Amino acid sequence: MFGGLWTQQKLEILSEYLRVYRKIFDRNEKARFFETNYVDAFAGTGEIPRRKLQGFFKADPDLLKAEEEFRKGSVRRALEVNPPFHHYVFIEKDPGKCAELEALKKEFSDLDIKVINEDANTALLSWCAGLDTKKQRAVVFLDPFGASVEWKVIEALAKTRAVDLWILFPYAAINRMLVSEGMPPEAWADKLTGIFGTDKWKKDFYSTSSWKSLIDSVKPVERVYKTADQEKITEFFLQQLREKFAAVAKPGYLYNSRGLLFVLMFAAGNDKGADAGVRIANHLIKDLGK
Repeated sequence: MFGGLWTQQKLEILSEYLRVYRKIFDRNEKARFFETNYVDAFAGTGEIPRRKLQGFFKADPDLLKAEEEFRKGSVRRALEVNPPFHHYVFIEKDPGKCAELEALKKEFSDLDIKVINEDANTALLSWCAGLDTKKQRAVVFLDPFGASVEWKVIEALAKTRAVDLWILFPYAAINRMLVSEGMPPEAWADKLTGIFGTDKWKKDFYSTSSWKSLIDSVKPVERVYKTADQEKITEFFLQQLREKFAAVAKPGYLYNSRGLLFVLMFAAGNDKGADAGVRIANHLIKDLGK
């Protein structure tokens, strides 16, 4: 799952956006007033898990350099942005991965880096509450494992009016919970409502047909079945974003050999910078999935 083409695609898009974002804030006299934050809510270790080169491959300096670049995760790529962000926040639930992030802090000792060992949803809500929106702006990257981001967190990020959000919408995980026949089990239904921020998905994604029973003419037979496809599920979530953020970019699609895995989405929270942010994001995403 890790280290495939789709992984590199999302990371290259994110890296380029961070680079352009910081240049805008560094060169624009009015924007220079703000301190910039980069927040990675599922930070991992800073590197993509991948087998290291073996044998004669290790003797090829060009190959080694290419492999080193390939292994860089979102954390390391963000730390290498020049000019750098004023503040970095890396959130990771796994203590072992946090230890590796702490080691990475030493490598980038000249940067202001905070590592938070906590659930991403909890940590982001706290971070939003403490953000000084009069003096600070931020890019937040949500790359969850499975469907683990709650809508209340995305809503809190939008309410700051200071955040540009990149989110990897976990289409494959969500689609698995949207079973074909009948409504999803209660636990899955509750999780889906938490992800979408509403239970309206039930009406939008499912239809009901009924007919007279041959056994009981009074009580009709009903069949509930899924009608939502890839486009409808994606558009539903995008519309939720549009209702909260100043502007939302066109989505990009990330596939593997089995089909659609994720949808890369961008939402701009600040009215003044929204048009520029979306224009840049649309340019970066435009060929994704084609």
